[in-house]
Amino acid sequence: MNSSTWLALVALDAAELPQPELVQQACDAASPDTAPLELSSQTDRMVTFQWGEATVAYTLVDQPIPVSQLDGPAARAWYWPQAADQLARQRAHLIVALVDEGHDRIAKSMRLTRFVAALLPASRAVGLQWGGSRAVHEPNAFCQVAAQMSRDDLPLHLWIDFQVEAAGENALRLFTTGMSALGKREIEFPHFVGEPQALMNHAYNLAHYILEKNANIKEGEVIGLPGEVQVTAHETMTFLGGDEQVLAFEFGTAE
Repeated sequence: MNSSTWLALVALDAAELPQPELVQQACDAASPDTAPLELSSQTDRMVTFQWGEATVAYTLVDQPIPVSQLDGPAARAWYWPQAADQLARQRAHLIVALVDEGHDRIAKSMRLTRFVAALLPASRAVGLQWGGSRAVHEPNAFCQVAAQMSRDDLPLHLWIDFQVEAAGENALRLFTTGMSALGKREIEFPHFVGEPQALMNHAYNLAHYILEKNANIKEGEVIGLPGEVQVTAHETMTFLGGDEQVLAFEFGTAE
């Protein structure tokens, strides 16, 4: 996603356009701290709202989201074991777009999250794909997490794909997808000995700190995490191959 346009795709089991009145009511109820949605235009394929200085719209496409676009994310969706089977039910999809020229990417992510959470119950949704990370989500789970969202408790599992994989005998590594859409470098942990959930928790806490505090981490910086854990940052190329610069973190205490 570019910095002004934020996207999500909603997979549908039938090509039906959600009623804008239902979406509007749900979104306004969940967003009392923002301007109300104002319906700008409606056709049999597209609905557009003005939302303060932002524009948000959903467009019906009479085709499924391409399988090639979903296969990888569905296979990696450890948090949703039924992802592949559920998404196979799709017959059409919605393109959801938020256009906002503001500079606060967290605010824009929160706004799109609230809109998608209002849209899902009004639609024939069987799943969705978040544009910034390409991760897929189960609709009810997405709505539950979105309902608890706040600036102090960001729903990072909705916006960022945290992937843990083996890194040699008895070791793990982790990488993220989605931090760059939020204006920060992706996070990697090249080597960790311990439980996968512990590594996931460390990465989540670190990502939340970087985003909530808008922290600009530098080479050699040491950061304390919960549990008296310290990690040292290294500015390097991703271990996934290619020329993307990431922040790789090395643990400074025994795990």
